[in-house]
Amino acid sequence: MNITIIGAGSTTARALVPMLIAETDWNLHLISSQEAPYQHERITSAVVDVIDRSALKAAVMPHNPDVIINAAALTNVDQCETDKGLAHMFNVNLVEHVVRVARSTDAYVIHLSTDFVFNGEDGPYDEDAVPDPINYYGRTKLAGENVVVSSGVDATILRTNVVYGPPPARMDFVRWIIRAMDTDTDINVVTDQYCNPTYVDDLALAILRCIERRATGLYHIGGADYLSRYQIAERVVAFFKGRPSLVAPTTSDLLDQAARRPLRGGLVPLKAEAKLGIRFRGLESGLVSLRRALFAGRPQ
Repeated sequence: MNITIIGAGSTTARALVPMLIAETDWNLHLISSQEAPYQHERITSAVVDVIDRSALKAAVMPHNPDVIINAAALTNVDQCETDKGLAHMFNVNLVEHVVRVARSTDAYVIHLSTDFVFNGEDGPYDEDAVPDPINYYGRTKLAGENVVVSSGVDATILRTNVVYGPPPARMDFVRWIIRAMDTDTDINVVTDQYCNPTYVDDLALAILRCIERRATGLYHIGGADYLSRYQIAERVVAFFKGRPSLVAPTTSDLLDQAARRPLRGGLVPLKAEAKLGIRFRGLESGLVSLRRALFAGRPQ
């Protein structure tokens, strides 16, 4: 089977690629804006401006993919609010390009989305909850979902939230806390934003299971613990034996952020656990895995 991953430099892809190489015999074609850090006989890669429709099509079509995984997006919530044009290009137009190519090659699409499609008034949310985004990032991600749904291609949409793990392609929330500990930098963390943080290997496994089972439709992916950002920070600092006073509580209304955040976000993953056969780990289990990966010198 031929798998194309768009956004191969993302945190998710950097966990997914080694898993696919280790557990399958599939051929991987990696597309990213930078050179992919992998060497393997079953991996080919291309550096492409993914929001360039013609360049993306030219890169994907010769490989005749059976599956296209779209892990590319503009995920900086405040940047999406201040640069709406760029947000729309990455989170909507790119998705349109992906489904056009998928129709041409009869490929199955896996598209990653977010709990920010909800307003955060009544989370965590299951798949039947009605989206109501309150910032431009959430609106573009919901629009991208609608592109996939209306395209007619076989597809799976995986919504997730607060993904963390060892690959440092982007600084995630947990790694930000660890970096603050390493530099002994005091940080303010909100007490009123809730989520269920997702260990990146669990998300990668969900993608693998979707491909194996051709599990089309909508699935929510999230960890077992529903916590405030402040509670997460406290637990991370305690786990890695940092200075407790490093983390100070604050609230969202005191932060100077361009975009509103949904306060009670998060996702209910019961459908994914039942249909995909996965038990999503809680934060402590995720931190154990993260520590093992970091100290084992896992390739970054």
